[in-house]
Amino acid sequence: MPVFCSGCGTSIAEGVKFCPSCGKAAGGPAASAASPVASAAPSSAPAPAGGGGALKIVLIVLGIIAMLGVLMIGSCFYIGYKVKKAAGDFQSNSKPYTGKKEPCSFVSASEAADALGVAVQDAVPRGNMGCDYTLGTEGNHMMVQFMWQGGTGIMKLTHTAVQFGGKQTFTEVPGLGDEAFIAPGDSQIMMRKGDVLVTINLQTAGVGADGGKKIAGLIAERLGE
Repeated sequence: MPVFCSGCGTSIAEGVKFCPSCGKAAGGPAASAASPVASAAPSSAPAPAGGGGALKIVLIVLGIIAMLGVLMIGSCFYIGYKVKKAAGDFQSNSKPYTGKKEPCSFVSASEAADALGVAVQDAVPRGNMGCDYTLGTEGNHMMVQFMWQGGTGIMKLTHTAVQFGGKQTFTEVPGLGDEAFIAPGDSQIMMRKGDVLVTINLQTAGVGADGGKKIAGLIAERLGE
């Protein structure tokens, strides 16, 4: 085995007592070089977050959507039930109309002219459920329609509609028939007398709601005779 000088590190042949380079006495075999320390393995990086968190968020969102859908469906069924029940209660207590069913006989053309304050050319029956009044010189029309039964149920539906958000659109008219409403924009008047519903279309007539209320009042009086 080769021997190295402990002073200068020069290789010394076996059996030589002194270092030929520095003259120092030869020592024993040089210690083997220390093995390099293995570099520590890098610490493992934290594991990336798995997909479990995202899946939970998706499930929560889907659950909220499903719950909202159930609530909406339940609300629709509840409102439908209330409307149907209310209409059924009113219809069961209604007395059927047994009088004449001649729409133009309730208000003549001359009476309509006095009530509306405009000339009325004629009053033409449209079957047994309507009377068409031709107004003024421009040929405007006011249609008065009669529903001879079921009027109480329809008006109850109108009350329900007002209760569920129509308070700013329908205006109740107290003292006109048994009950009455003016539709949005004074477009028509709905009046009930007994179980008969009368609808006066003012949108194509060119007249105000006051004239329509006078017509409805005349009809209400004669329905009660």
